[in-house]
Formats: sequence, structure tokens, C-alpha cells
Amino acid sequence: MKLKPLVVALAFLAGCATTLAFQVPRANADGRAIQRWEHWCQDVDGIPTNAQLVKPGEEGWELVSSTFRPPVVQNGNSVGGGATFLCFKRPR
Repeated sequence: MKLKPLVVALAFLAGCATTLAFQVPRANADGRAIQRWEHWCQDVDGIPTNAQLVKPGEEGWELVSSTFRPPVVQNGNSVGGGATFLCFKRPR
């Protein structure tokens, strides 16, 4: 039963050696390295065209979400929907 302490010691030493060989950067607790983002969302009738997507891209916006909302019909009449909801983000 003397094998168990030897295995524990070897595992400890292997962990120490691994920590020295692979340096993991420490977390930055002061908050200065946190990336801040601004967000912008808009409705586009139907499916967005290339021009509607190129302009925000040229202004530094990145498309992060796109949701199509199909038309809503009640009693045979269209009451809304049929739009694409786009959400963008860019660094502050």
C-alpha cells in the first residue's frame, strides 16, 4: 500500500511541471482589459439587401443576429411581420 503516496507525489510533481511549462495568463481583475461594445438593432422590411448590410459594415458594425418574422395574418388580413430584425455590435 506504499504505492498510493508515490502516485500522489508523482501527480503533484507532474502538475507543477505542467504549470511551469504552460504559462496561463492571469485574469485581469482591475477591469481595464474588458472590451466594451455598443449595440444597434433595426427592422428591415422583407429580406435585407446587400446595400443595407454593406453600409453598417463600412461604419464598423458587425452583424451578430438576424431573425426573420413571417407575416401575421388574422381573418385574412396581414397585420404585421414580414420583416427581418438585424442586430449589430461594434467596439466603443
